[in-house]
Amino acid sequence: MRIIDKTAAQVRSLTLAEEELLVGFASGTLAGPRLLQANQLLMKVRNANQWLACDCRSDALPVLNVTLNGNTGTLFLKNNPGTAEHAPGCPFTKDEREAAERDSDPAPPAAWLAPDTPLRLLGDFPASSGATGGEGSERRDQQRLLSLLLTWIETSGLNLYATHLKKDLTGQFAELRSVASRYPLLERVPASNYLETRLDMKHMMMLKSRLREATVFGNHRRHGLLLDCVDQIKGRKLFNNRSEDGFDFQGHHLYWGGNRTAGPLLALALYSPTSAGSHYYELIHVASVPVLSRAHLFPVYREEEREPLKALVSLVDWMASKGVKVQMRRPVIGGQVMDELVLTSDQDRVLSVSLLEQPLGPEPDTENFKRYADFKSLDTFRKFVAGFFMRER
Repeated sequence: MRIIDKTAAQVRSLTLAEEELLVGFASGTLAGPRLLQANQLLMKVRNANQWLACDCRSDALPVLNVTLNGNTGTLFLKNNPGTAEHAPGCPFTKDEREAAERDSDPAPPAAWLAPDTPLRLLGDFPASSGATGGEGSERRDQQRLLSLLLTWIETSGLNLYATHLKKDLTGQFAELRSVASRYPLLERVPASNYLETRLDMKHMMMLKSRLREATVFGNHRRHGLLLDCVDQIKGRKLFNNRSEDGFDFQGHHLYWGGNRTAGPLLALALYSPTSAGSHYYELIHVASVPVLSRAHLFPVYREEEREPLKALVSLVDWMASKGVKVQMRRPVIGGQVMDELVLTSDQDRVLSVSLLEQPLGPEPDTENFKRYADFKSLDTFRKFVAGFFMRER
């Protein structure tokens, strides 16, 4: 067994004692100080963004990652999908029955969450230290955080752009906080009461103080939310212009559309202790959606969209100055083609456009659908869109 980085370069081989420790961890036979040692070793590997490669085969390396159950604070080893299977008899061979059960219970796609219904973004700590949470329920809890972020974007109107509806950054975050007041973390605990819209040490400490003094959580796990526009999320760190070192998170990064995209990103993070009785609060899971700029939180599906999307925003403003009101909307939940932008005018003209070079999903079956990649230049595309809405004026 060896430790590798994510380029598959070897970091070092494990000692025989470390291998024996991990075999015991994988088989569930460790207890007491030995279990603590194994957890410390695995946490070091995880915090360094490294993987474990098994030597059970000579022709290929089965690769494992160290995964954290954010509900229970429990570490476990998980085989990386798409890598080689372990040799028969290897102690790190995955249980095919359990794998089949996990596959039959996939994480649901992001969905609109109804207001006034308890979110329950994190499970409670187990009653006994030996209990573990189910991986399927953990994935659902994680996915719920992304659904919540997308729901808030949709409900607050951040996915709609029109010149007469334009708001500055303060106004955009005010809309998000207003929407958050309709979403309780638990029964009668509005998310807005335990939400900070600035990610820095000062606001994390303010939120921690409110959570520690709160009585409304009862016997449930205390948790709050941090929402901010960040520059990038790399490994298990969030970076913004307020900290060169970034902010660590312990759980998973959930991103819209299945692909990582460069920042700026609107990020929503869960903030909670990772073990029962602890007063040490950490960022757990993080969900993010790329946005047009730090000042304009309109959702962006891929990095390649930013330049033509900025041109469309400028064009919408220009048409408004000529008396033609055009709204641009991006469906973020439930849309069949998530890269689609829908432009509508006050004269009932509708144009659907995609700004990606490669199609995603089925193209809308309508003559009013255009793909930016089919035009010779950005200027040609702008002229077409302007002509479409300014015709007969």
